Amino acid sequence: MKKLLFVFLVIFSLIGWIWQDIEAGRKEIQKAKQSRIHNGDFQLYTDGRDLYKALFSDIRKAKKNIYIHFYVIEKDAISQKFLTLLKDKAKQGVEVKLSADRIGSHKISRSMIKSLQKAGVQFAFSGKANWPYFFYTLQHRNHRRIADLDGTIIYVGGFNMGKEYLGKDKKIGNWRDYHVRISGDGAQDMERQFLQDWKKDTDQRVTFHTNSLKKGSTRYQYIFSDGKGLAEQYKEKIEKAKKSLVIATPYFIPGKDMTEKLLQVRKRGVSVKILVPIESDVLFMKQAAYPSLRELLKHGAEIYLYQHGFFHGKVMVIDGKFADLGTANFDSRSFYLNNESNCFIYDGPILADIQEQLDKDFRRSKRISESYFEKLNLWDRFLEHAFSVISYYL
Repeated sequence: MKKLLFVFLVIFSLIGWIWQDIEAGRKEIQKAKQSRIHNGDFQLYTDGRDLYKALFSDIRKAKKNIYIHFYVIEKDAISQKFLTLLKDKAKQGVEVKLSADRIGSHKISRSMIKSLQKAGVQFAFSGKANWPYFFYTLQHRNHRRIADLDGTIIYVGGFNMGKEYLGKDKKIGNWRDYHVRISGDGAQDMERQFLQDWKKDTDQRVTFHTNSLKKGSTRYQYIFSDGKGLAEQYKEKIEKAKKSLVIATPYFIPGKDMTEKLLQVRKRGVSVKILVPIESDVLFMKQAAYPSLRELLKHGAEIYLYQHGFFHGKVMVIDGKFADLGTANFDSRSFYLNNESNCFIYDGPILADIQEQLDKDFRRSKRISESYFEKLNLWDRFLEHAFSVISYYL
């Protein structure tokens, strides 16, 4: 009995230490940074093959610098093609900096890094665990996707680098995502964020470039968050909804405050539509979403389950006049832990392009009723309650 009591005390002490460590670490981070409003031109990609074709073409054309961060870089054929392309550009004298999240890109081996460095590519991992906030930094991931080419072309969105994003992973199947290419005014802000992250990861001095670029047709701004302030930005936009609110996300675990905000706009007559995948690529995330989905469904929100493979896009559209697109999922991890890069879009033809693709995705989805949750088996019900408690850390 004494041994059992001792074990419980050790476990609870460890949990308490982890919690205090994470909360103390969060107090050290800055609020989300919001760029000024820029004017650029957008191209939307929802298929990995189209995105990689455009990205690789722009990389080949780069003459001065290539700065890229992916949360995930796999060890497969398409990733090797990408890395080989970067090595070729570095050998041509182009400055190439590549970073990847240490956990998300755990398949990157020492031999791969040495090969990159030998060719002249500068490489760094993001998300190294450090003291004094070991558990916080262990949880804190650089979830951004940034591709900056010559300070004139930017890519940002949900795709990473690997065969699964081409729909070639048999377990996951077809992959649906949202990513944009931006040219014109504003690229320097994304480049600046990449270099700030690089300096943090490497302790190297960095040089910020300035480019005078021709303005495009669409007003937009970047939101860079490191675990604080993104939820407040979202709430502010959601409060302004007058007619419709559409959220499409792979992981819907908004937390109590954000769920309450969604209920508020629904109660004043705003149409709320939420699209999530029917299955998740992360254990227990599907069940952890059930409590919020149940509550919203009860108050008239429309809930759709995507059925044409796996949906990984991160999109929010308000009244058809505003769109958010980027790397942040609609969950507590993106709101309060991860580094994220998002784009608020205020006008331009890209809004119609996003809406057209969302309409297609809703047609590929099944709308559910409250009976869906009534038919859940005991295992799913247990997981719903168990993992909604710890979903903050999933």
